[in-house]
Amino acid sequence: MGRDGTRGQDVTEKAGAPSVLEASLDAIITIDGDGRVVRFNRAAEQIFGFSREEAVGQRLAQLVIPPDLSPAHTARLSKLAGGERPRMLDHRLAYRAMRKSGEQFPVELIVTRSCEEPPMFTGFVRDMSRLVQAEDRGTRTEELLATAEDLAHLGSWRLDLRSGDAFWSDGIYRIHGLDKSSFEPGVETYLQVIHEHDRHRVAKLLETVVETPEELLGREVNIDYRIVRPGGAVRELRARGRVEAGDDGEPRRWVGMAQDVSEQRLTARGLRAHYAVTQALRDWASFEEGVVGLLRRLGTALDVAAGSLWTAEPGRPLTCRAFWSAPGVGAGEFQEATRQRSYSVGEDLPGRAWQAGQPVIVEDVAAEAEFDRRAVAVSGGVVSALAFPAIANGQPLAVLAFYALDRRPSSEPLVRTLDGIGRELGSFLERRRADLGTRRLTKRELEVLKLAAEGNTGPRIAEQLVVGPATVKTHFEHIYEKLGVSDRAAAVAHALRIGLIQ
Repeated sequence: MGRDGTRGQDVTEKAGAPSVLEASLDAIITIDGDGRVVRFNRAAEQIFGFSREEAVGQRLAQLVIPPDLSPAHTARLSKLAGGERPRMLDHRLAYRAMRKSGEQFPVELIVTRSCEEPPMFTGFVRDMSRLVQAEDRGTRTEELLATAEDLAHLGSWRLDLRSGDAFWSDGIYRIHGLDKSSFEPGVETYLQVIHEHDRHRVAKLLETVVETPEELLGREVNIDYRIVRPGGAVRELRARGRVEAGDDGEPRRWVGMAQDVSEQRLTARGLRAHYAVTQALRDWASFEEGVVGLLRRLGTALDVAAGSLWTAEPGRPLTCRAFWSAPGVGAGEFQEATRQRSYSVGEDLPGRAWQAGQPVIVEDVAAEAEFDRRAVAVSGGVVSALAFPAIANGQPLAVLAFYALDRRPSSEPLVRTLDGIGRELGSFLERRRADLGTRRLTKRELEVLKLAAEGNTGPRIAEQLVVGPATVKTHFEHIYEKLGVSDRAAAVAHALRIGLIQ
């Protein structure tokens, strides 16, 4: 790699979309396995004083890491590039960075491994100088702590293990969206605001804290979980706590802090989605194989339960060309319902995304009257859905739809991520337009399908066409593959719906 950063810029173009990074108020810096910068967003330029052109291609250790911290940074990077697995979000609250001017200042740093091959790491950096400035001006300790909680989206708690009395800082109430005057903190009341899928895990930890605190005495405990705010919004938290002893050496209190990391994880999820698309398009061999790999990789990066891809030929409705579901998700009934449907432009989720030419997000599927498969989706646990078109030259070529088992509120970063991915896919699919149309049935396959629609059995169809039963069976297998169905009834229904037969 040259020092002029040319390779870094090339990796950058493949690795992600500028819109995701530029939407962040935090500095976001991506480095490769050699420690060279390949991404440097606008916030990073403002915080560190380097322009993007100055930063890309340079070693991070020589750019913004203070000299006394550089050896530790280099050693840590070497371990990670060698295969050591970091935690998804690795907090380094007590950390220093350096501006172009040489000034050192405190930062909050969160690191994630954002790409496996080639290895790349993304850091989310928040300038904490305001805290120090407030302290220098003689701000009282209580005000300083409140400012810190507000800036870092965190709060603290204390639970007396003998009396059961609990204390929450204002930050905890703020994170949970709760009114201090009407919510009484405590173990049982707190479990009520935990997301149902995480409640058992949190309850088990709190049971240990209350019943056998000596097991945790002096240990730091980290746990990630989700909460549900009043109104249904889901937020992701990272909590750290420990059991402290009293003067007698016995467990006395459970103390800790919780931080709302939803925005960081949303940004990280967006980055992972872009990487997933890059990898899927790189490995694309054929439409049938490539589209399934795309749905699987993108669906995994977005942490959803299922996904589908829809296309439409001129004058015909949108039909589902591929469906994917995550391991362990029982999507059979919903998949069947999706495969059997077709929608006009403007109809249902795929048709609305096609017509709008932009992402459409349904936060609550159960309350969405225009969602045609609402009943079967809700029975399968689907809570939210989103769809976005693959756009080329201002025109949609396909629509990707994904379904989540938790609430996914619409947000500007999410919309920008989906829009960027849609344009990337559109550019790719534009060169493969021939693959987007429904695979044409041969004249003989259409004859077989028409006879099946009239109620003829396989042997009767073979007799009328003067061919063997095995030949008819082969024709049906080809028909199923081309139409994306699994049996004769579904093939006939699909062909009638899209006008292949009358």
